[in-house]
Amino acid sequence: EYKAKNIRGFCHLYDGQEAVATGINAAFEPEDDWITSYRCHCIALLRGGTIKEIVGELFGLSCGMSQAKGGSMHFYNKAGHFWGGAGIVGAQVPLGTGLAFANKYAVKPGEPMNVAIGCYGDGAANQGQIWESANMASLWKLPMIFCIENNQYGMGTSIDRHSSHSDYYKMGNHIPGIRIDGMNVLAVKKGMEFVREFASTGNGPMYVEMM
Repeated sequence: EYKAKNIRGFCHLYDGQEAVATGINAAFEPEDDWITSYRCHCIALLRGGTIKEIVGELFGLSCGMSQAKGGSMHFYNKAGHFWGGAGIVGAQVPLGTGLAFANKYAVKPGEPMNVAIGCYGDGAANQGQIWESANMASLWKLPMIFCIENNQYGMGTSIDRHSSHSDYYKMGNHIPGIRIDGMNVLAVKKGMEFVREFASTGNGPMYVEMM
């Protein structure tokens, strides 16, 4: 339909990365906040969207998840704590950090917090706004998860050519990080259960690299 120009605009699919979103969702609580890049269709479905809403949004119909105002890159579901779908590379991460701040602000001291996760690709990993967000999340011990979905190419450019540091889970410096097999849905679920427990109990943020 895109090739036939019945659907207009850009289309960035999530092919091959389904185990990441499925495993994360299995490890999360429904009230945990999730924001991602423009590869957002599968996550929109996981967080309460319907096929009709997703396809309707792609076709620009009023039944779409964003009422035809967002298109392929901008799906939202407030009731499902899914905040997009961001079209600007890396821009979702500061917003995710704000969601983590809100989650910490909303609970009484000592109580477990809902977490927030910001998913982004290896091509966005060196964005300045991500470094700034990580700094604030660490300073304030926010329940924020920085999740790099590393498919080893940023818009067609190999990680060896666009990043001087390709162990992305180590990019947080003193912020702890882990690497998970993003092709194994059970490994993602188990790993993210650990990460969620760490972040939700006042230990601050964590970096996660899905390979």
